[in-house]
Amino acid sequence: MMTKNLIKKEFLLTAHPMTFVFAFFGIMLIIPSYIYYVAFFYVTLGIFFAFMNGRENRDTFFNAILPVSKKDIVKAKVAFVWIVESVSVIFAIPFAILSQKINPNGSNQAGIEANVAFFGLSLIMLALFNSVFLNEFFKTAYKVGKAFIFGSIAVTVFVGLAETADHLPVIGEYLEGAHGQLVQLPILFVGFAVFTVSFFVVNIQCAKKYEKVDL
Repeated sequence: MMTKNLIKKEFLLTAHPMTFVFAFFGIMLIIPSYIYYVAFFYVTLGIFFAFMNGRENRDTFFNAILPVSKKDIVKAKVAFVWIVESVSVIFAIPFAILSQKINPNGSNQAGIEANVAFFGLSLIMLALFNSVFLNEFFKTAYKVGKAFIFGSIAVTVFVGLAETADHLPVIGEYLEGAHGQLVQLPILFVGFAVFTVSFFVVNIQCAKKYEKVDL
């Protein structure tokens, strides 16, 4: 119950309005010939705004005077991030389906299609961002900008590698769904597993770091 109330606080008090706006940027998947990973990058930007909003409103110090443990605070913030990202991915699915029907080029000339493989890789990208961003943030519970820069660098490198792979002969055909999207399901399952497991791993890692922070 305590964690539930803390998560509620994150949504009602800490989150920035743009956090919710960016969570629905999955609509960008209908844009023809676009780097679709950008849609979920905006989701990470919204998370950054939420943490920055918390810092400016002294959320860390407010939490410190609450009758809760540091582990509960970390769990609530990590859960908040995971929920926002999960909603954004689910919301984007209908637009991915629509994208493949209305795209005038018949394929995405700028990068990977909005297909099953894309969603699997996007989940891995979000898990990577969470690991870097949250671990860096909870070292101090204050330096949000530095944490976002590190998280953004990790995402940029990942997207660069993923889009490069999309243009390789054999791998590219697989990622583009040349043999159907059913064969891409393993990537989706791996992405879902990584995204889910990372929630627990990052929570444990951040809790250990936050316990050492002297407030």
